[in-house]
Amino acid sequence: MGRPLSPIAALSALLGPALVLGAAAWALMGFRDADDAMADRNAGRILNAQVIDGDAAAAMDRILEARDPEILVLGPSYANTNVRPGLLAATVGADPSRIALLSVPNSVGSHWYAILKYRLFEAGYRPKLVVVVSGLQSMLLTTPLTESSFVNLRVQLPDEGDPLIRRKVTGSADLAWARIREQRGKVRSHLFARLRSAAVFWWDDEQTRAALGRVFDDRGVDMSLHGTSVPVVESSLEGERAYTPDLLPAPADSFLADVTQLAREHGTQIVWVRPPMSPHIPEHLDDIVPVGVHQAAVAQVEAQGGRFVDMRSLPMTSAMFRNEDHMNEEGSRRFTAALAAALVESFEDSPTSHPFDDARVQIRTTPEHAVPPDLSELPGSGLWLPPGSTTTISADKPWDPATPFLLSVAAEHLGVPGDPPPLRLEHDGLRAPLRANGTIDGRTRWVGQLQTAAPTEPFTVTLTVNPRHWVRVNALAVGPRLSRFFLVGDLTGLQGARVRLLGGAELRDGTVVRNGLRPTYSKPPVRVPGHDRPVTDLGGLTAAFETERWAFLSDEATRGATSWGRRCSPLRILEDGTLLPNANVPCSEVRRGEGRSCHTTERIYFSASDATNPATNGRTYRLVLDDSRTCDTEAWIYPVDTLRLPIPPTRLEPLTRGAARMTLDLRYLNFRPAEITVRLRASDRVLVEETLDGRRFHGETVTWILDPPLRPEDEPAQLEIDNLAHTFYLLREVTFSEVAGGMTHSAEP
Repeated sequence: MGRPLSPIAALSALLGPALVLGAAAWALMGFRDADDAMADRNAGRILNAQVIDGDAAAAMDRILEARDPEILVLGPSYANTNVRPGLLAATVGADPSRIALLSVPNSVGSHWYAILKYRLFEAGYRPKLVVVVSGLQSMLLTTPLTESSFVNLRVQLPDEGDPLIRRKVTGSADLAWARIREQRGKVRSHLFARLRSAAVFWWDDEQTRAALGRVFDDRGVDMSLHGTSVPVVESSLEGERAYTPDLLPAPADSFLADVTQLAREHGTQIVWVRPPMSPHIPEHLDDIVPVGVHQAAVAQVEAQGGRFVDMRSLPMTSAMFRNEDHMNEEGSRRFTAALAAALVESFEDSPTSHPFDDARVQIRTTPEHAVPPDLSELPGSGLWLPPGSTTTISADKPWDPATPFLLSVAAEHLGVPGDPPPLRLEHDGLRAPLRANGTIDGRTRWVGQLQTAAPTEPFTVTLTVNPRHWVRVNALAVGPRLSRFFLVGDLTGLQGARVRLLGGAELRDGTVVRNGLRPTYSKPPVRVPGHDRPVTDLGGLTAAFETERWAFLSDEATRGATSWGRRCSPLRILEDGTLLPNANVPCSEVRRGEGRSCHTTERIYFSASDATNPATNGRTYRLVLDDSRTCDTEAWIYPVDTLRLPIPPTRLEPLTRGAARMTLDLRYLNFRPAEITVRLRASDRVLVEETLDGRRFHGETVTWILDPPLRPEDEPAQLEIDNLAHTFYLLREVTFSEVAGGMTHSAEP
């Protein structure tokens, strides 16, 4: 046996490897590639993808002061690339000048908590809605993953810090090792790049450099492909990001509940939005979380009165993304339109808390009378007021002066058409003009609006009933769409229940699920005139059909006609009888092959299903119409064809008083006179049958009053639209409503 090691030697044997490992880890963590160096230089100075003078916190203060936002869009880079603020504001009915975007790269829950607390609420701003657009992984993360991201957080905090952030923003051993693995990948990529570059310098002569210049000349590079590419080293090193899904904090440990509670405490609705990724994103880069985590995250948000919208089910193509997860202009337009529709459908006037909820509202009617049994038993709800009575509705606190004081009323009485308004709504010396809004089951409905300056003291609204009628106030609300508070009734009482047949949606476990109906058709699509026209040889992998007479069906024309901005030309191309798979892509994508096609106002450009020239590969190409006849939830009606849409009784059940109105959002895509017949059948009755000039549907909806109303028991019910000419229509929506009209927006003394 050898001599035992001395204590110093034993300690050295233990400490030596540890010091080597520690030095290696220190060196790895200290390594900075070009992207890291740029991030470090700009840390704390990037907002909405722009490097700014000063720090991001001061820039946010300037934006908020200038806009005093009704809507605030918040998040990492997704919020900047995926959301078009002006379109979002216009669609939900907000003032475009009062929507603000605050996007901080690589931000996580701690950033958003700090921004809302210190930039927004402590500065006195009270937006009606905060929309956080982020992947769920970032929603769960509490701790910034890079030094520059830590700087982005520090600039948002006061000098003394924040106790909640101090408690929650902590590192873990797992994440530390994950960062070391990520740094190892960066070092390896850097070394590979240096080795590749070294070969060039070994042959550093004028002839070699000239040859390389020709090969890598920017004029010969398709830059449209650059943004959607993934470096080979990055794509092959699965798991080389700073964390894996199993390392994410649990929803209960994240900032989800804290941020939601902070917003709700200040009277702000908050919606967490999980956007879709590119269909071709590598799995290790996708927004993946362990099983059950999504549902737990939704529960955390909803428990605090917030909303969670999972938009990953929105159909998107890779052509709508600039890279694996960030959308381009076309994708952002589509995503924003779909998000706005989801907000309007699912969150407007939702039963969440309101800053006026703690006000005490008193209703006093003089003289008082018991409601007759024949009236109290009528379907529907509301406040019955006796003939000749005066009712005061008083609140014990003033209305928020930053929010318009807009009174909206819906009432009804047992009268006949032509009766004068049975009710007066008054406030501050002004009277709301009421107008008749249809008759159903012998009851005439009246609606009106009145806007005045926000009262600086507790306010009173007065309702005066004429001596002839009992009147039921179905709803009385104060405030505009995004901040409406109901003094009487609810949203259904105000506008009547509505059902949409094609584009209906509902939230299931935080996910937007489309539940629209699908129509059927009387016959196959007609043959396209000139379907066998010659192919124009454009060289390379791209060819074209000349289609100048089909400009009205081009992707450019139909994108403006669709609800969500999708390219929607119904023209398709057969290759030896088989449909080419990738239609309606941007034209810059066609040269990539694989059966892509785009339809401009002059031509349809297309590529073969393989890497051959369509004009010379010996195959036969033909023009046809898309047999599915769908574009998102919308439906084409082709020439001389009939669309049939069966209406299940369950679809009409929300209309407890029956459907008194049918509205068609139908777009006519030609210009000449053409006849179209709209027919609504119910049981053995024909409720609507009218032949119209198709030009009636140029950019406007058409409404039919149903008297008697359509009810669930009136089955079978079916809508039929007969296209009697060689023209095209795009059916965007069919809506049934309990009431027959909208609101008036004026006031008179």
